[in-house]
Amino acid sequence: MAEPEVVTALTALGFSLNASRAYHALLRESPATGYEVGARAKIPRSAVYGVLRGLVAEGLARSVAGTPERFAAVPADHVLALLRKRFDQTASKFEESVSRIDVAPIAPDAYSVRGYARILEEAERLVAGAESRLIISGWPREVAKLAAEVRKAYKRGAFLVMFSHSALPKLPGNVFSYGLRETDLEAFWKHRLIIVADDKRTLIASTENTDHDHGVLSETVPVAEVATSQIALDITLLSQRTHHDVRKVMEKMLGDRVGRLDTLMPPEP
Repeated sequence: MAEPEVVTALTALGFSLNASRAYHALLRESPATGYEVGARAKIPRSAVYGVLRGLVAEGLARSVAGTPERFAAVPADHVLALLRKRFDQTASKFEESVSRIDVAPIAPDAYSVRGYARILEEAERLVAGAESRLIISGWPREVAKLAAEVRKAYKRGAFLVMFSHSALPKLPGNVFSYGLRETDLEAFWKHRLIIVADDKRTLIASTENTDHDHGVLSETVPVAEVATSQIALDITLLSQRTHHDVRKVMEKMLGDRVGRLDTLMPPEP
């Protein structure tokens, strides 16, 4: 049987399963004795009082004096504020300690990332770090998760180009789409995501929403050029089918390579 979402969220934050179950039980009904919490949260009687006193020490519960001793949940909004404060303090200490390290590790030119959640985290990081140019090819499901950072990038002045075969949500910049239904495409195509930030940082990944999703992150310009050219080709094919002029976008995406290539080609008969 699946755990309640509160329990799952707390364990993700580093709390033990028993502590998370106990807090969830107290949220549902408190004050309560250790026996009552143990029965509701399926925690052994021998362990439940230790778990509850641990919650009191962490600031997630309060002890109510009496015989027997009872426990009450600290309101969720207070807990959230407490956890955020602790995280900010820990993050600040980490930042200070790292700044005192003289030698920084050399980042690899390319490295892999696995799992849908991690891929989306890296995708959001790339979008959030884009300063001058941002080029994306993806599906509506993934684009929707990145939409807030995409809008911020556009407001920062980044040149934005986005392509999808499916109908995309309303977004700023140069958006190109065939407008096809996502469910129709899923019958024969898999979810993929390509992001190029500032002509250098690139993510190419599968995004099937599983732990088996695999992506590659690159910091090399040639990889960014190839990925950009692939998206440019998709947009060009769309423009041919829809009879839209995309030359200005192509010139900005690909630079003066487009115009210079034309000078080498013989004139059309």
